[in-house]
Amino acid sequence: MREKLKELAQNKFLKNVSTLAFGTIISQAIVVLSSPLLTRIFTVEDFGVLQIFTSITVFFAVISTGRYELAIGLPKEDDDALKIIKLIIFLGFAISIFYFIIIFVLKFFLKYEDYTRFLVGNNAYVAPIYIFFIAIFSALSYWNQRKKKYKLITYSNAIQVISATFFSIVFGFLGFHEGMIWSLVIGIIVACLYILIKENLILVIWTQKNNLLALAKVYKSFPRYMIFSDLSLTASQQFIPLIFSVLYSNTIVGLYSLANRMLRLPNIVLTSSIANVFRNDAIDEIRNKGNCEELYISTFKKLIFMSLPIYILVFIFSPIIFILIFGVKWELAGYFARVLSTMLLFEFVATPLNTIFYVREKQKIFMRLQVLNAVLGGILIYLGYNLFNDALYSLIFFSAGSIIFNLILLFKSYTIAKNV
Repeated sequence: MREKLKELAQNKFLKNVSTLAFGTIISQAIVVLSSPLLTRIFTVEDFGVLQIFTSITVFFAVISTGRYELAIGLPKEDDDALKIIKLIIFLGFAISIFYFIIIFVLKFFLKYEDYTRFLVGNNAYVAPIYIFFIAIFSALSYWNQRKKKYKLITYSNAIQVISATFFSIVFGFLGFHEGMIWSLVIGIIVACLYILIKENLILVIWTQKNNLLALAKVYKSFPRYMIFSDLSLTASQQFIPLIFSVLYSNTIVGLYSLANRMLRLPNIVLTSSIANVFRNDAIDEIRNKGNCEELYISTFKKLIFMSLPIYILVFIFSPIIFILIFGVKWELAGYFARVLSTMLLFEFVATPLNTIFYVREKQKIFMRLQVLNAVLGGILIYLGYNLFNDALYSLIFFSAGSIIFNLILLFKSYTIAKNV
């Protein structure tokens, strides 16, 4: 037994995963510990407004990078990777300006009737700023993955969440209802500045000389295939709050938001860390052996072992836990959490392994599957509304479709890992 534990401690894969996960665990622990306070100083509707803002900005942030950050790990030379980061910064800035103009036109000229209430008030003007810094943070994160600076990734993620949580609490006590939205923006700006200053990257990136248009053409397969694919994936995850706000209310969105926020903690803590390590190891193994079947199977088993106990417990106890921790008004969120736990179990296993689509440059296949999932998800949510007029049934139908989709992804990603 002692030898087995020693072997696990020396396992490079697990060591890198634990390094990435540690900071995320700390930051998400702060989210969990602060949530009972936040649910009492902000209203359920405030959480709904936050979720609408997050869903819209995360969706449109996919376009802001052109998905070129996925190419940062591919060039042999670091200078070429830095040039891609510069391309992303310029692209992100241009697209964010475009978003600002669109928002201004919709609000003041077209007087667009927004059922999600995203355009009500001034929060919409903060969205382009948030999207721009999402683009920068994403590029810098992939750069650190390339350099295998997992500790820096850990620290930056922790700084982002801690900053956002701290300012949310401050704004909450000040009675600023939009405080959680502004805190998101402050958090990601602080995290970006931390990486740029820590690694002295500002001058290094800026002095990179290259033809940005020519560079964009070299890696054109990423925006060509991955934007549509990842928009579909993001839509399938983010459009639930948007549809709920239109079909039901922002109060329902707030309840769903808290359930989703708490239930995705295992995914946030572990899947991105595992995906980052798996991607880098898969690239190395494919270069050496021509396939990464052994690594895929090994990672699959680890994911099953880690996720199954967590989500079984969540399924059994979530309604009781939500009442005890967050209060009686959040009881329905506990039942939402129970439904989400079944879906997230399969997502937990499939998501890290999906990076093989990027490694093998099978973006087109992945795009088609994501589009199919997004369309099916929308139909199933509306079916729950049309048949039962109940958000819980809409979520049950959506979760069932997501489970089937993730099973298909697992089958396809395994065949790609085998190089079949």
